[in-house]
Amino acid sequence: MRTYSLIMDRIQWVLSHAVSLLLGFLVAIVTLQIAGRLLPFIPYMLWTEEIARFLLTWLVFLGAAVGVKEHSHFLVDIFPLVKSKVLQVVWDLFISLGMATVAIIFAVRGFKYAMVLVYDISDIAQIPMIWVGAAIPAFGILSILFMIEEILKTLFVRQEA
Repeated sequence: MRTYSLIMDRIQWVLSHAVSLLLGFLVAIVTLQIAGRLLPFIPYMLWTEEIARFLLTWLVFLGAAVGVKEHSHFLVDIFPLVKSKVLQVVWDLFISLGMATVAIIFAVRGFKYAMVLVYDISDIAQIPMIWVGAAIPAFGILSILFMIEEILKTLFVRQEA
């Protein structure tokens, strides 16, 4: 359990830094795009809009995976905190299994969507669209891994306390 948590923490660290890097690239490309429109000595580049969209796609899905790991996703408390430890564990497992189900749907359907994009190439940047579509199953797989850790913690770590 501890080894799995350490691996997931490392993956989260890498993802957090990747998201930061993607955000930096996105800001730089959009700034270049705006400068190209406003300043006459900078040529207008068509590829910046397309690359910005692709970066934003990866930014959203990798950021969402980090949000699943950090529990910073949107929560709605339907019921107040349960006083019984057993009922709280059951409720937490229900929520975690629901999130894992959604993650599985993203992984499976995202993979099918990515396979549709295998032979598609972007118009301007000439990038294979599979690189863009792969963000969806990547989110699903990462979220599944993070939810497995959460389920294991709910079952084993909370019961020890």
